[in-house]
Amino acid sequence: MMKKLHKVLLAFAMALVVGVAEAQNVSPVDFMRFNPYQINANPATDLPYESVMSILIGNFNLGVHNTTLRYDNLFEFDEQGRPALINLRQFANSVKKDNYLGFNASVDFFTLFRRTKHGLLTINWGVKTQGDARLNDGLFKLLGYGNGAFVGEGNPAVVDMSLNVTGYQELAVGYQMNVTEKLSLGWRGKLLFGAANVTTDAFNAKLTTDADSYALRIREHVAMKASLPSVFYINESGYLATQGYFRVLDLFKNPGFGVDLAAEYRFNEHFSAVAAVTDLGFIHWRINNFGMTGNISDAGQFYDNGDFLYEGLDIDQLQHIIADEGYREQFFDTLQRYFQVDVDEIGAYNAMLNTNVMLRGSIDVNPSNRFSVQVQGRFLGSGFRPAMTLAYCGSFWNNVNVCATYTMMPNSYDNIGLGFSWMMGTCNVYLTTNNLLGFFKPMNTSALNAQVGIVFNLWMPERRFIDESGKPEYLE
Repeated sequence: MMKKLHKVLLAFAMALVVGVAEAQNVSPVDFMRFNPYQINANPATDLPYESVMSILIGNFNLGVHNTTLRYDNLFEFDEQGRPALINLRQFANSVKKDNYLGFNASVDFFTLFRRTKHGLLTINWGVKTQGDARLNDGLFKLLGYGNGAFVGEGNPAVVDMSLNVTGYQELAVGYQMNVTEKLSLGWRGKLLFGAANVTTDAFNAKLTTDADSYALRIREHVAMKASLPSVFYINESGYLATQGYFRVLDLFKNPGFGVDLAAEYRFNEHFSAVAAVTDLGFIHWRINNFGMTGNISDAGQFYDNGDFLYEGLDIDQLQHIIADEGYREQFFDTLQRYFQVDVDEIGAYNAMLNTNVMLRGSIDVNPSNRFSVQVQGRFLGSGFRPAMTLAYCGSFWNNVNVCATYTMMPNSYDNIGLGFSWMMGTCNVYLTTNNLLGFFKPMNTSALNAQVGIVFNLWMPERRFIDESGKPEYLE
């Protein structure tokens, strides 16, 4: 079982070289007035530019999310602060009932925004992945305390986890429209091309220790599906293998579609509100699809009505395992066959994107200083993740943007972000993170994000300044 799962995970890791992933991360870029990529969070935003363009270097975004797994809880440290001992029991006590891991990265290869009389036409092409995993506390408790902590029919050790990862290209075309001086609407249609996907429908196991005989009973159920590049195939032994070449055209054979929708309403020169739904869509995985299924197999004496039942070894078996290398190899090979995971080709299937919903309210104290409160939630394959952010964005000398954020998420309350943007003529350079503290303790942080890029304002680089009333000066 582990051999085949290792190949599956290795295959997916290799597939991700075509693109680089989004869990639950809030970036200061979302609130920066001078940054055109705020439109990714709010497609209705009225950007202060007539045109924007970037090639290759416009937007790099990388982030991770980890609710409860901490490096400091795994080790005991010596007087010099170096890891001295792995303490699995301490680690098991530190985790939550459900633990979530996520990673995100995106690269925009081409961006073009062009203003019309009533709004802004937007075109963007890039690559993304969306990945998240959920692990319950059962595996950690079992490793930390052993099966002796799970004795009796009513006290099983239950291991349950899920994994959802997708890598894809995205070509987005949208339009932001100023319907009135108070109301702006925005939408983006997205043509998607899937590169690789792994989705778990079930990945769980149950271990029970008999209170009288201490016999171990194990039941497992694995159901996964994956769509991988053409370098992978199933060999004669039923394992995933590589054939050494890659067809670029395969990157365009898994089509999908998505939309972003948003509305922004300005009550007056000081108060505004935004509602947005982003990444609402799916990818239709058509080629090179594999299904992985696993249940306890009938491989001999340890099989019992769909379970693996271990009641111990007799003396002769134990002596042969110790003294006879050939017998020992055969015994463990047979043992592995109880936990087989079968890999088969499957037909096409659909996988949803990780959809995000957002509500934001903002107060413009004056044309240069804005405070915002935002609540958002992301629908991931492993569940719904909410977040709330408080943000301040200041504009100075009409060419500098500074943004500070504080974000609260479940089991994560130390996310202090900072962003900086500098306009140098037609060039906008920016650097942001959603958790400054995380850079000083990356192995013990719950969220860490960095976003950086250089954007050029071409053709007509004049920015639309804000007048004394705080209202944008709409271009004719």
